[in-house]
Amino acid sequence: MGILVRDDEIDRDVRELAAQDGLTLQGAIGLAVRLELDRRAERRKMIVEATNAARARLAKFDLKDDGMTHKEFFDREYGDA
Repeated sequence: MGILVRDDEIDRDVRELAAQDGLTLQGAIGLAVRLELDRRAERRKMIVEATNAARARLAKFDLKDDGMTHKEFFDREYGDA
């Protein structure tokens, strides 16, 4: 399967990466794509870890049920009750 690059700047960048690392054009594209996919996977991992840490911190707080519906609560908070 072929890839057609019609953007001169992208073509230059791929050729520069290939030249710097001694790769073929295909190898340079593969390297760039793999690095970006790895970067995104690491970012997703960081987000999941941060979310889990936040959930763990929030789980330490007691839940309080005052018996009000959401509407009743917000009516009270905004003085509409």
